Amino acid sequence: MLKNLGGRIRKLRKEKSVTLVELSKRTGVAQATLSRIETGTMMGTVESHEKVAEALGVGLAELYSGVDRRYEQLSHLTKDAERKVTRQTPHLKIELLTQESSKKKITPLMITLHGGSETQREHNERGVEKFLYLLEGEVKVKVDKEEYPLLPGETLYFDASLPHQILNEKSKIARLLVAISPSKI
Repeated sequence: MLKNLGGRIRKLRKEKSVTLVELSKRTGVAQATLSRIETGTMMGTVESHEKVAEALGVGLAELYSGVDRRYEQLSHLTKDAERKVTRQTPHLKIELLTQESSKKKITPLMITLHGGSETQREHNERGVEKFLYLLEGEVKVKVDKEEYPLLPGETLYFDASLPHQILNEKSKIARLLVAISPSKI
């Protein structure tokens, strides 16, 4: 964030053809301090940021725009958006519920299981966790040697390095929201 803010200040300053010396005089902030802020070796204070923004004729919000990278991670898909199907058979469909999953810390999936079907038995490396939330239908989740029946609204959270499998022994479709962390497909 330091380098992003400093770079933003330098860019705005140069766009306005203002030297560090001039900016220092306009703001009352030492030239050395401004230089350190621009190179990312110093953060400065909100007060100094306000002075710099005012001297450059921008608002504080504009000065900070593009500095906070958290907004770049935001991903919104509408219900009509096309989703990537990671696996599909006549009885199973697994949809990825976000884009660029390799850059995410969590992989959200929608699993649709037709009646009388099941997922493959799987296990992930240690450190991978899974969260299941049953939206509709009924399923049984086998985790190692234990079985956990799930009804709509029920959840199951487990270490995905344990062998596990989801079974739909009923005749109706079952839909589950699945979250895997760290991101794995």
